[in-house]
Amino acid sequence: MKYKVNYDASLEQDDLIINCHPDNQNIEEMIQLIQTHADQTFYPVKNRRDETHIVKQNDIYSFRIENKLLNIYTLNGQYIYNERLYKLKKHLSDNFLQISKSEIINVTFIDHLVLNKSGIIEIKFIKNDTTFSSRRYLKEIKEVLGI
Repeated sequence: MKYKVNYDASLEQDDLIINCHPDNQNIEEMIQLIQTHADQTFYPVKNRRDETHIVKQNDIYSFRIENKLLNIYTLNGQYIYNERLYKLKKHLSDNFLQISKSEIINVTFIDHLVLNKSGIIEIKFIKNDTTFSSRRYLKEIKEVLGI
């Protein structure tokens, strides 16, 4: 296989064109690999010992404001990220859903939901972490999760 890259500064976003033989058996796998990599966003974050780590967006199950700090929760630990939640929201994939003024979650990490009588949804993650939605975001949460 050969490849060619043309750099064009006038493009507003990258445009990838693949020319292949119709009998190519690997093209779908290649497209999936490219798409997965293109969708991946990385964040330079700090842990409690002030060490810098790189975290992939797909590994994050929650962005939570606590004590005026943006905390990132992953299956591997908790990190601090120096960014505003509203700015961060613009760069997140469709898997992320804002559930309150101070939290955005990754719906792929939800284990189950508990609907409380007060209209608040208790969200249980696969890591046994729990959070709660606010009533203000209830309509959007129900639409996205299909409940």
